[in-house]
Amino acid sequence: MFRRALLILAVIPAAACQPPGAGTPTTRAAPLAQQYTLLDLIGGWRWVLRANEAGTSRIEDERWRLRSDPAQPMKLLGRYVRSVEVRSLDGLPFQCNQRPWYRQRAVYDLTIELGDHGFVAHESSYTTEPSPCDHGFRHMSDYEALPAGNRLAMKWDGGSQYLWQTDDTMAPLPEPPWPKKFEPIGPWRWVARSYDDDGNIRDETEWWEITRRTDTRLDITYRRRVNVHSPDGKPIACAGAPFWSFDDAYVLDGQKEEEHWHLYELAVEPGDHACLRATPKRNLDEATAEQIGDYFILEWRGKRHQILYRPDESTPQELH
Repeated sequence: MFRRALLILAVIPAAACQPPGAGTPTTRAAPLAQQYTLLDLIGGWRWVLRANEAGTSRIEDERWRLRSDPAQPMKLLGRYVRSVEVRSLDGLPFQCNQRPWYRQRAVYDLTIELGDHGFVAHESSYTTEPSPCDHGFRHMSDYEALPAGNRLAMKWDGGSQYLWQTDDTMAPLPEPPWPKKFEPIGPWRWVARSYDDDGNIRDETEWWEITRRTDTRLDITYRRRVNVHSPDGKPIACAGAPFWSFDDAYVLDGQKEEEHWHLYELAVEPGDHACLRATPKRNLDEATAEQIGDYFILEWRGKRHQILYRPDESTPQELH
């Protein structure tokens, strides 16, 4: 049985330390000091921050889990998942992923033990989710941990934050909430808005499906829908209406090249519309592709950049 390390936090009124009759008609006993041990920190903790800056909204969320270390009773093991979600307030997409929002996630490992003046938390390592919107580098810190009931103040040089306890359960530390290995197979999506030469709004959506033929070959199809509509509701001359659309369907072959893929368009079934009669054919193209997490980054001939993303039913669609 080991001796539990105690951190005693006490706030004693100054008047209680004065001699009798020194400015106070009566005396009051000092309150009992609140005592905390490492075991009091075991469980789940959370911190959330919401802010607007530079035309974006930002939500930072940290979910902590602390538990005892079986090998070292005088130490706690901890891990927290930090998520930062940034959204464009004007709806314009970010350059890094061609979407009006992005998310950065990281997992930190840490230890907590008794220091010279209280509990000390030390971040020992981290891992980040691959993303074109994240350089992957993080600073690690040491904190002074000050418990107060269901709050835990984490203080460091130049700042502080307060965690709120969500449970006091001894549970396994959380695993990273993203896959250990990212595969190109499965569905992908791409959405974009632009303006044509006549000033009409052009909404483009692509639905991709990738299957693996071998370790070095991919079979790929995608359907592309283009909706064109006038910004003022006036009829478009070729359509005789303020709106028109068409669908194309493509078949591609993907070949592995070291850490990248090379995609070749093999065939296309072009859509038909009166507004397309002047240019009824489609030119087949090719692209190099790199997967970064849940993004598939394509560079077509002519340096045209396109970033596919995994469809997420919980995320509102940018365009309808």
